[in-house]
Amino acid sequence: MIVTIILYLIGIIIGIYAIVHNLPFIFQVDFTDPSLGFAKLLQSLLPVIAGAVIVWVSSENLYLLIKKNYFSKEQ
Repeated sequence: MIVTIILYLIGIIIGIYAIVHNLPFIFQVDFTDPSLGFAKLLQSLLPVIAGAVIVWVSSENLYLLIKKNYFSKEQ
């Protein structure tokens, strides 16, 4: 169980890193050339979306794991 918790925490950390590292570049996109601007937007937006999904899935699974073990010990 400890290894699983550590892996979920590492997933949360990696997801937060992906969000924090790529989020500022979304607001710095210059649309003077629309196709290049759209490509730069996607280049920064896709890792942010992936990081958010990683944080969401890891945190939900961590919560369910802790909830399951807490209620199984309570009974």
